[in-house]
Order: sequence, then C-alpha cells, then structure tokens
Amino acid sequence: MAKVHGEDSNVYLKPYKAGNIVDWCRDHDVWYLKIDIEIPEVCIKEAQKIYDEGYFVDHRYGDGDGWKSAAIHSFVHEDEKDTSMGWYHTKNPNGHGLTEENVKWGWTEITEIAPETKRWLEDFPHKSYRRLRFMLLEPEGRIEKHNDASPQRIKEGRVRNIAGAINLAFYQPEGCYLRRADTKEELPFENCTGFWFDNGVDHEAYNASKENRFHFIMHGGFNKARKELMTKSLVKQFGKDVLKEIEDVGVFGQVDVPLRKSVFRK
Repeated sequence: MAKVHGEDSNVYLKPYKAGNIVDWCRDHDVWYLKIDIEIPEVCIKEAQKIYDEGYFVDHRYGDGDGWKSAAIHSFVHEDEKDTSMGWYHTKNPNGHGLTEENVKWGWTEITEIAPETKRWLEDFPHKSYRRLRFMLLEPEGRIEKHNDASPQRIKEGRVRNIAGAINLAFYQPEGCYLRRADTKEELPFENCTGFWFDNGVDHEAYNASKENRFHFIMHGGFNKARKELMTKSLVKQFGKDVLKEIEDVGVFGQVDVPLRKSVFRK
C-alpha cells in the first residue's frame, strides 16, 4: 500500500486514472505539482562536469539566449548501431529530420560522465523513457515566452497537460525564475526539487545570477508507481479532500506497486 505521510498518515491511496488529475488541474488552472522525491546532490556535480566537458548544445534556437541542453537518454536513426551519439538529439525526432517510426531510444555516452544520475533515473518510477535532458540556462540567459503544446496536442484539445513533462531543478541560483507569462507567478524551484509542470501554459525564464542554472527535463511513460506518486503529490499539495472531486480515485484501497524507499521522501 502507498501511505501518505504527515497529518493524513492514516489514509491509503489508490492510483488515479491519469486523465482525471490532468483534467482537474486544467479546470482549476493548476499549472504545477511538486513531486515528493529525493534528488541526490551528486546530480549537480555531474551536470557541471557535463558542462565542463563541452557537451551542451544550443536549445531551440530563437526561443532564448544562453539556453542549452544535453541528452542522457535520446534517440538515433534505427540503422545506427547504438544510441551513444544521440546526446545532441535534444528535440523531438521531427526536429532532427526523423520520424517516430524510424528511431530507437537508449542511453547516450553522457552516462559515462553522469553515472549516479543514470542510476537514480533507473530507480525513478517509469514505464519507459524518451528524452531525458540536462538543461542549462547561462548567466543572464533568457527563455522567451512560449508554450510546448505540440500540433498533436492542440489538434486533440490537450493544450493543457500537467502530466506531459517533469522539470527538476538540480541547481537553482538566487535570482532565477521560471514564471507564467500571464500572471507572472513563479514556479517555486529550489535546489534538488522537482515539479510536474504544465508546459501548455505560456511561460518564460530568466537567470539574473552570475552562475549556471542546471535543470533536468524528463519525458516518459506512466506506470502504476508513477501514477501513485502523482496522486500522493496532489494530496500533499492540496489535501486529501481533493480526491473527492476527482472521479474514480479511491481514498482507501490496495496499491500493488510499493513505494521505492530510495526515491520517495519519508
């Protein structure tokens, strides 16, 4: 069973149906959920080492200045022997002239520089991984107003989707922000914190510090353990009564995938 700790410690949660929390967050204009996880500080050191060895490339040229990325898990053309050289494939396959049908996914050579980050990611609940990227915003770097809703999401009416990506702040210097473009509300990042972040909301970022800002963005499929984690994170942020508003979420019930002690906070 998945136990919610704190004042609601006698409550056991059954994982939600994925669409229900997504719909609830959209209808209530909730654009982030803090993830209740431990992020090892060694990730900061490994991000810096990747930077020192020159692996970051410009990210989405035109949307920002000083915004760079490096993929620890990405793709290559299906005819390639391995994925080790896919570290610079930081956009979707079509952004590199490929299609979903003719790529294969796997770990890149950056795992040799960031082995502890890789080990932590393997423990993080997931069904399968797609792009896993170290994200750099250099001093005085800026990310212009944009959103990340794909043409497919727009076509399907899923512009708002809080489950689309996870944004982890490995190192968040003072003077950095990521905020909504409309209300200017800032996402409350601190070092080694993570959020489900609705990237369908117009947002912008700026690093006013003299240090590099290192984040990490995760894309990958949900399994029962990740659904359980999202339910637990929702309850911690809004209280257990929120589950009464969400269809098909059981407050009491069995969960057949246990929490992993190495990942979840006690």
